[in-house]
Amino acid sequence: MKGDNMQVCKRCLMVETRPRLKYTEDGLCMACEWDDIKRDEIDWESRQKELRDLCDSIRGKNQWDCIVPVSGGKDSTYVADKMKNEYGLNVLTVTITPPLETEIIQQNLTRFLEKGFCNIKVTPNPEITRAINKKCFIEQGRPLNGWTSCVNTVMFRFATYYHIPLVMFGEEGETEYGGTAELRYVPYYDMDFAIKVYTEGNDPSKYLTMYPEGDLRWWLYPSKEDMKKADFKVGHWSYFENWDPYDHYVFAEKYYGMQKNAERNIGTYSDFGQIDTPMYILHTYMMYLKFGFGRCLQDACIDIRRGRLTRKEAIDRVNRYDGEPIDAYIPVFLDYFQMDRKEFDQVLKKHTNKELFEWKDGVLVKKFSIK
Repeated sequence: MKGDNMQVCKRCLMVETRPRLKYTEDGLCMACEWDDIKRDEIDWESRQKELRDLCDSIRGKNQWDCIVPVSGGKDSTYVADKMKNEYGLNVLTVTITPPLETEIIQQNLTRFLEKGFCNIKVTPNPEITRAINKKCFIEQGRPLNGWTSCVNTVMFRFATYYHIPLVMFGEEGETEYGGTAELRYVPYYDMDFAIKVYTEGNDPSKYLTMYPEGDLRWWLYPSKEDMKKADFKVGHWSYFENWDPYDHYVFAEKYYGMQKNAERNIGTYSDFGQIDTPMYILHTYMMYLKFGFGRCLQDACIDIRRGRLTRKEAIDRVNRYDGEPIDAYIPVFLDYFQMDRKEFDQVLKKHTNKELFEWKDGVLVKKFSIK
């Protein structure tokens, strides 16, 4: 892979640099291959029966039947509604406060809860979250790792301590968007998989070198022995129903009054996804620097598979928006990380893929094209 020799999916636009991605002999990425399998081979009725049987076996046996992690966004709103109103479970929703939480996501969460959901909102120590995010930003180009770690660990902790038999997340991103295929036919995952894939090998226990155990409680998984005794399952809704984030937005807007951004999101053409925190702008920009695909290409690939964009239309949008400068938000990031501009720029350059980009007089120049 180098510059214009980078392989691109023959159907969507996913590039070979995506971690854990493979292609078929026909040149399709794993996400497009999976899209065909979902349409032609998966027995969705059988999978939904599997979920109904599980729900029947756990309903009413504990104070809570199920945890659904929620943010106020489209996907978690949809999943929580289904688990409560279609599958009849007593749902506890749990929110992990993101850094620099936006006003719009707070309002959307309030509207969602007012429809009849119980919620626990966990705000891990913001200073520790900031320190872990900064460390991972500098060392790995992952500015949200302190928060995303808690999104898993807290759910495992609550399920263990309160003996809640099921945790239901939204989509399994590796399966849906082209990473490892390990969970295509497996409904549940464990702590080891979460660490290996969802936090890129970052076991939160390593932060014990930075803080005492008591301060890191929200970042640490329960012991494997305690989790085994609690006997709970952690799964993804996308295993049981063909996943479509736009349909979830339409549902959340119609039934829960979910509001989208007034303008499109930086780096893409969409305006309704990942509106929890402006830190997601930096997260996807770093993804672009490291792998050559950003927020727009990610959105466009989904819309190609769902028939909402032609490949040509998607290419036009990717060339227009992917890697869009984030200058307007840099003061926000500098303040959050307590860095100066020189330090910040050094981190960007450190994680820039030199086969795909070069910096000229402070301007990012790409060596490849999507076509």
